[in-house]
Amino acid sequence: MNDVPRVAHITTVDLTARFLLLPQLRRLRDQGFDVTSVSAPGPWTAALEAEGIRHVPWHHATRSWNLGSDLRAFQELVRILRRERFDLVHTHNPKPGVLGRVAARMAGVPAVMNTVHGLYATPEDRLAKRWTVLGLERFAARFSDLELYQSEEDLAWARRTGLVRGSKAVLLGNGTDLSRFDPAAVPVERLEELRGELGIHDGALVVGTVGRLVAEKGYRELFAAARRVRAAVPEARFLVIGSPDHDKADAITEHEIERARRDVVFVGWREDVRDLYAVMDVFVLPSWREGLPRSAIEAAAMGRPMVLTDIRGCREVVRDGVEGLLVPSRAPASLAEAIRSLLEDAPARERLGGAARRRAEERFDERRVDQIVVDHTRALLEKAGRLARPNAATVRAARPEDAGAMARLHREGLPDSFLPVLGDRFLRRLYRALAADEGSVAVVAEVGGREVVGFAAGTVSVSRFFRRFRVRHGIPAALAAAPRLLRRDVRRRMRETSRYPGGVGSDAELLSIAVAGGRESRGIGRSLARSVIDGLAGRGAGTIRVVVAADNERANRFYAGLGFEPAGRIAVHDGAPSNRWLMRCRS
Repeated sequence: MNDVPRVAHITTVDLTARFLLLPQLRRLRDQGFDVTSVSAPGPWTAALEAEGIRHVPWHHATRSWNLGSDLRAFQELVRILRRERFDLVHTHNPKPGVLGRVAARMAGVPAVMNTVHGLYATPEDRLAKRWTVLGLERFAARFSDLELYQSEEDLAWARRTGLVRGSKAVLLGNGTDLSRFDPAAVPVERLEELRGELGIHDGALVVGTVGRLVAEKGYRELFAAARRVRAAVPEARFLVIGSPDHDKADAITEHEIERARRDVVFVGWREDVRDLYAVMDVFVLPSWREGLPRSAIEAAAMGRPMVLTDIRGCREVVRDGVEGLLVPSRAPASLAEAIRSLLEDAPARERLGGAARRRAEERFDERRVDQIVVDHTRALLEKAGRLARPNAATVRAARPEDAGAMARLHREGLPDSFLPVLGDRFLRRLYRALAADEGSVAVVAEVGGREVVGFAAGTVSVSRFFRRFRVRHGIPAALAAAPRLLRRDVRRRMRETSRYPGGVGSDAELLSIAVAGGRESRGIGRSLARSVIDGLAGRGAGTIRVVVAADNERANRFYAGLGFEPAGRIAVHDGAPSNRWLMRCRS
């Protein structure tokens, strides 16, 4: 029985793990699991490993189906799983879902879970395809302990057809980071910069889509619709974010792309996709088949009015006439008419876009999806007897009686910071105040229901917290620190500390975080920090800051990995530079 359970997520390519699954992998890592991504090697493995996610290359994995290469891929995967001895394997996408579930059982993996991102067959497909796809899916499902379905319609159809039964299948849903994908997060200057880069003049209306350049994403219909729309609305421009998928038999050819360039701007795969959504006046997804489309969810979160095909998955993001318009698949004339109607009706675009953002907030928060994955991962591992402890460290709200442990962790983990200079009694008084303060958030990580092994604290307003602290605790805190305050250098540093909050971009701050020695690599710090960030956002903080010594490379990497963005430098003590980091959060 492992102290730290080893969990592997299997995908065809590393791009899926990096851009679709990373929030889940982070959450598992932060909850104390040892997380590995298994896929064909690619350009995103370094990014995964920088997040503390180990990558194991699956060299023979390919997107397209080929009996010979798939047999080699299956044999390689069995060898990988036997060698690595994972406690749980979680498979994704059609091919890794089939090969991975069977290979995991052959390799003796104790627990197997699969996410159905979208059934590859639809009720409208010809009978031969439905029998083949559903037969493979039914066969592979026999090798798993749990099936997570992203699409509610997929799950309902799977149950009607007997593909899954009872509690073995549950609804997972899909989501995105609503604090990142927020229209207010992209300044006007950035929009102007992007329009200039893309050659889109002021006043031009932009219709955009995001996805791999394959026929089943509806690109041929989109190109035809673009020609029709621009004939009626010449100032319209079409924007495609994505690259060709040459492994797929239905890949859009270079000739087709070149022919469409008179109407369409192709930008390839971009990491600044959020900002590109903000450039769009209308988002379009003319797919033939979807699970629960991430691109449409992101567009909804960005408040874009949408035109989607009336298919499973898309119908769960958009209700016709409420958040967007639904059109038949493979119908370029209908697609063009829906796009044109929105381009010519600015009030309708505003109404639909606002409704899309509200629906995203109600249904598509990725934190809920990530927690479902964590909860079911833990439950399956417990059932398989692979958890030595239900949770390596449980994060909970700090209580006043935790102040002693918090002071000790601060002193041991942050010995060069200023506050330990004021003494342990002062630190205990400070953390008792933070734990009880109505405008602050303090959390601890606890093991076995007894041992506090980490803590983090933050406040919505540093200036207001210290005013409350002086009123409520000023005299006993001063008495606690009195012997040290006799020193001139301590009094000087106290004055410098009291002055620094002004002019650093936000008065909400993640004040301190520390984890016991030997536990830093288990993701406890990230879990603590995110708990404080979520708590401050829930208390109305719009932007949260953190100030870190410029030469503390480890801490600066930590905050960058959490999503903080650099915001210049300040000198707090002795002119020593500190980096300012800011994070915008959804209140």
